[in-house]
Amino acid sequence: MNTVKFLVLNMLLFSCVSTSTMQTTGNEVNILEDGIFVPTIKTVRLYPQSNDPQQILLPPVTPIALQNLVIEFDDLNEQFTHYTIKITHCQADWTKSGLANLDFLTEYNSFPILNYSFSADTYLPYIHYSAAIPKVKLPGNYVATIYRDDEIPVFSKRFYVYQQLLSVTELRDMSGAGPLKNTQPISLAVQYGNLPIVNSNDQFQVNIKQNQRWDNQIENIPPSFIREQEKQIVYQITDENQMHKGGNEYRFIDLRSLINTGQNISTVDRSVKPYIAHVVIDKPRQTDRYSQYLDFNGNFVIQNFDSPLTLSENYVRTRFYFKTSLPPKSSVFLIGAFNQDVSLKNKSMAYDSVNRVYFQEHLLKQGWYNYQYKVLDAKGNSIPVEGNYFETENEYEVLVYYKALQPRADLLAGYLRIVRNQR
Repeated sequence: MNTVKFLVLNMLLFSCVSTSTMQTTGNEVNILEDGIFVPTIKTVRLYPQSNDPQQILLPPVTPIALQNLVIEFDDLNEQFTHYTIKITHCQADWTKSGLANLDFLTEYNSFPILNYSFSADTYLPYIHYSAAIPKVKLPGNYVATIYRDDEIPVFSKRFYVYQQLLSVTELRDMSGAGPLKNTQPISLAVQYGNLPIVNSNDQFQVNIKQNQRWDNQIENIPPSFIREQEKQIVYQITDENQMHKGGNEYRFIDLRSLINTGQNISTVDRSVKPYIAHVVIDKPRQTDRYSQYLDFNGNFVIQNFDSPLTLSENYVRTRFYFKTSLPPKSSVFLIGAFNQDVSLKNKSMAYDSVNRVYFQEHLLKQGWYNYQYKVLDAKGNSIPVEGNYFETENEYEVLVYYKALQPRADLLAGYLRIVRNQR
């Protein structure tokens, strides 16, 4: 191998992605955030692979000893496209770490997606792609970015790999503020054992997520007590700003059949293809009494009752409507996993001044979908429209990061999943 080729190969193997923003189709995108960057990509899923079909609803988290995450998506292009996966290691705040690729990978950072299948007798043809997420060597935050022709980013999804280097347990809330204020505080005890510690106050970071959402994650929770002799840190939550609101169960629509109209679908226009499904007009729920029913905590399940064929699910132009009186310049967002996990960078709903209703259309694959509405006033403050109840069932993820001395990176050293008010 000549000198030039050797130098180029080493640059490729040991380099990292130099920036989090890239150009695609004329627009700048942040590849370190969940997002779809081209309009032909639909129904992106990232989940732990298992024989249990319910696993598809779980967060994209895996222990380092197992690493069983799968990514899948549809492309509305009818011709096969060469897609690759590239992995980025991030710090606890989702900024890119300073690690080289070979610090957290065992091979060149470009993994081809070889599994694909064509849709079967659908009104809108598509190709379904799937692949196992490449294995990594270190616990932490990661981003999988899918590239077309190894150059153009088409979407990104974040995921976690953890190693239980410490123990994290939930403490029963003793403040009594939860039911009174319809919040769901989570207090914790972290036992860090024999981890090398210089300053226990600075080397740990605790974040808590609710229902896999990014818009209301509580970060950098301060410790209440540090017991160095016991090698324990206690996070007793008494500050309301560090408590998640209970919120409400998610709304839902049933698109599993286009022959028969599903729940919360008012009409289906079959005169055009793809069909147009009109969702029943939604209204605010903040004054309603709490109503208990099962939901997917914002997630969705793909299913087709009209055909037994694999990949026979049709795409449906689904129109949502929300009727409410709001202050001027308010913004209404439709949120749910189908909409890339409540990213408020998505467009707000349009307003029909004649019918006095907010509306938005999404191209959805047949299935069962959860969603809610999020409303912001002109100053960006949240306006409650969904209701807030301590009885609501919610899923929480506790993420404990350890700032290691070597390697110089934030390691995900503790992970705990909690379901409050589990049915």
